[in-house]
Amino acid sequence: MRSTATRQQWVVRVALAMAGILTVAIATPSPPAHAAGTVTEVVVDQAGYSAGAFKLAHVVATGVLPDNTFQVLSGSTVVASGSMPDRGSTWGSRVYDIDFSTLTQAGTYTLRSNGVSSYSFTVSQNMWDGYKDEMMAFYRLQRSGESSADAYPSGYSTVAPSAKALHGAGHLDDAASEDGSAHYDLTGGWYDAGDYGKYAGNQWVGGEIALAYVRHATAPTLQFDNDDNGVPDLVDEARFGSEYLIKWANAFAGALYDVPHTGGWQHPDAITDGISGTADDRRIRNLGVGGSAKAAGALAATARAIQAALSGSHIAADKVADFTAFAAACQTAAVTFYNYAAAHPDGPVGSYATVGGLPNSMLWAEVELYLLTGNTAYQTSATGRITPLTFADLRSTSYWDLRPLSLAEFYPAADTTTQTHIKDLLRQQAEYAMSLADDTPYGVLDTFSNFGVNEPHAAYLADLVRYYELFGDQPALREVLRGTNWIFGDNPWNISWVSGIGTDYVDFIHTRLDEQAYDHTNTGIVLPGAMVSGPNIRDPQDVNSAKPWYQDRPLWSDDVQQWRYNEPSISIEAGLMYTVMAMSDINDAPSGGGTAPLVLPITSPRTGDLVTGDVTVLAQPPSQMSAVSVGSTPMTAGNGVWSGTVNVDASAPYTNLQLQVRGTQQSNGHYTYSGAGVTVAPPLPDPGHPLLYDDFGNGGTWGSQNLGWVNWFNQSGGTGTYTQTTVDGRTVGRFAQTPSSSSSWAKFEPWHDYGNFAGYRYLVLTMKNPGYPDAQYKISLNDGTTTCSLTGGQFRSVGTAWADQKLDMDVCPQIDRGRAHLELWLRQASGAYGELLIDQISTTDDPSGTAPTLTAGSVSPTTGTSIQTFTYSVTYTDADNQAPQALQVVVDGVIHAMTAVDSSDTTYSDGKTYQYATTLPKGIHSYYFRTTDSTSAALSTATVAAPTVP
Repeated sequence: MRSTATRQQWVVRVALAMAGILTVAIATPSPPAHAAGTVTEVVVDQAGYSAGAFKLAHVVATGVLPDNTFQVLSGSTVVASGSMPDRGSTWGSRVYDIDFSTLTQAGTYTLRSNGVSSYSFTVSQNMWDGYKDEMMAFYRLQRSGESSADAYPSGYSTVAPSAKALHGAGHLDDAASEDGSAHYDLTGGWYDAGDYGKYAGNQWVGGEIALAYVRHATAPTLQFDNDDNGVPDLVDEARFGSEYLIKWANAFAGALYDVPHTGGWQHPDAITDGISGTADDRRIRNLGVGGSAKAAGALAATARAIQAALSGSHIAADKVADFTAFAAACQTAAVTFYNYAAAHPDGPVGSYATVGGLPNSMLWAEVELYLLTGNTAYQTSATGRITPLTFADLRSTSYWDLRPLSLAEFYPAADTTTQTHIKDLLRQQAEYAMSLADDTPYGVLDTFSNFGVNEPHAAYLADLVRYYELFGDQPALREVLRGTNWIFGDNPWNISWVSGIGTDYVDFIHTRLDEQAYDHTNTGIVLPGAMVSGPNIRDPQDVNSAKPWYQDRPLWSDDVQQWRYNEPSISIEAGLMYTVMAMSDINDAPSGGGTAPLVLPITSPRTGDLVTGDVTVLAQPPSQMSAVSVGSTPMTAGNGVWSGTVNVDASAPYTNLQLQVRGTQQSNGHYTYSGAGVTVAPPLPDPGHPLLYDDFGNGGTWGSQNLGWVNWFNQSGGTGTYTQTTVDGRTVGRFAQTPSSSSSWAKFEPWHDYGNFAGYRYLVLTMKNPGYPDAQYKISLNDGTTTCSLTGGQFRSVGTAWADQKLDMDVCPQIDRGRAHLELWLRQASGAYGELLIDQISTTDDPSGTAPTLTAGSVSPTTGTSIQTFTYSVTYTDADNQAPQALQVVVDGVIHAMTAVDSSDTTYSDGKTYQYATTLPKGIHSYYFRTTDSTSAALSTATVAAPTVP
């Protein structure tokens, strides 16, 4: 449900990779003004809270607050107050809990602490009931082959879509055969994500929509019919997805393929002519036997949903015959798909493969077919697949793993032995999710990666709801409430990641429905209910960014990586959809009882740390545990602290690693988990450690992202192309230009990437001219505000043999090399076609002078408590009077920059002292110092075992 948009004030500064550099400011409405002090945000669930349910919010601060109280206000009247437990430091901020569950009166409120207020939020009898329409609106707007007017009747949801999201019926000419010689009626289905592809591996989604109805078919809240067609909307939507699958079953006897996306940033009806048999018909690709099995389960689930609606007399009388026949058609098609998958066990799994391959999807099909038909052959096969499963075989329910959903579905119909096994597996999964979510105050799954956390997070929430539905486990329900709070705004970014819901919600959704996405004046789009993928471990454009990271960044500033954090999809949405639907029935059921997994906090390293070499992992459980391990490595116990070592030397620079600790609770033998996302540091810059940027074979800090280079701009006409190829046994990048005249230039860039070249003097390109005498290049750096040419603004020629082009970055002293973006230009003076080949790009230094020394290294005190400050100190001396390019203390494998005691002292030849001060968790720590002047070999001191924190 929509609140008044009073968006935060923020400024986005983006370096445009075009002819020049442009700084653009985007102003959005402000949140409540912050008073002077240390509070930065008071964050709430902007979707609201149910009156009788657990209610949690948070205060985010720069440090310990002098006042740990909060107030709940209705207008200017304080209606409740209390104290806030200090949760310590999370992601660089101090966080306090606000539990205001005692407030049960419906109304509109704000929270306030230390003079800072939250966005307004509502308390209602059933907050979930107000968002079912947005969940369904998202799927209706993703429908292929229907106009917006047909798929989304005016006023369908409380939150209306942006006018520019509305479009005509698209892809009415789906689809041609792989060779284009035949045409099949494959219109319909949902567009998968921000593009318009339809993929075999995501055809399970209709099944979860159907089961959201089946599992709560008697609940009045699930009978909603917002389009007034006499059919519950959940059943309507499941049918829509199944109609598409039945077409495939009829056309291909159970084989299922992808229909990939084609076209640009346009509405779907503008991409093809909609006429079958013409050249723009999309062609099927990529057989997916796994998709066939998933389709079987989805169709069977849809038939079950229809049967449940018919049984409850929830389908209009004049539609009963049609839906009865359609349920039978679903069953027939489900069997067709299942038989095809069973007959092709070694066929390609296809898109969106599941954990463990085809058997995973076959279990889903067999469970749903058994529950639909009662055929014991399906039951027997499903039981056989479940028996050998261990917890290691499970993830969360999404395209990668249908087992948790299948197990929850099968449990009531399984034999006693299998029920015991299923309950144990689902309990372990629930405890895994709950214990990773207790790593932070926000209740978010602590598994950040290079793709947004919201998809796995919401998928686990749906699994926890199903676990609660089966076993009434109140801690699982409590985590569902905390986890949805995170999605709807109770997070450090103070943003709802669901379009249209809340006061400050995501604007720049990665969707081709937003045809103005490249317009710098674009203010975004509303797709009701669309949940985006959300925070990454780091900014995909900046290896030095804070961790975890999120920014609601417009497409024109990041048109290659935006999908990693701002894309919705029918799969990403599925877990949240199920959760909202189920919770509209469960609502404010008690959630404060039961026993949650013990907390197992990792005290070092912490998420966001930069690590190197041997990393000491410390965990400090509040109660006794046994068999604690980090990954598969056992940890050792001492003085209430568990310690283990992980070596990260084999990982490439800037690799994001997820360290995970598991412990066994001695009281019941159950596991509990904790995680920390760390980044592997590059070596210190010196002549012996060049930094590989791109080897054009998926190596290097940019090349490892496997995204290639783009021809960003063509001056005076012509075209440029980039391809990865093999020449002389080397994997290389081919940069080619077809000019329209002798004045044509082609510009290439590594998309919007900014490399960290700090400490290096030279940029080295290993290049070759394959036989185009007048092909020349020039190259520039920019750091987001300034552009500087490394070739003096002149084009240079390249020889016909492989050779290094060594460019001195000192010619650009104004460039911040810690944030350096490459721009490569190509031209042919004759105006004819030409190309250049690049084998690799790296940065390096030349040796010179005398190496520095590090002396008098120490830590003080050598023993102390966890609230005491420890100061590390070392003296840096360089006979050449060179300043250190970096001076760091490495504590337990975690890198910390040191600062000069006397910043005015610029003489390094007689020694200069550097320090770093911090608190330390319990444990026996170690440290060493390291430095480089970049012109001699980097050096490190010996490792010292100290201090001890008992």
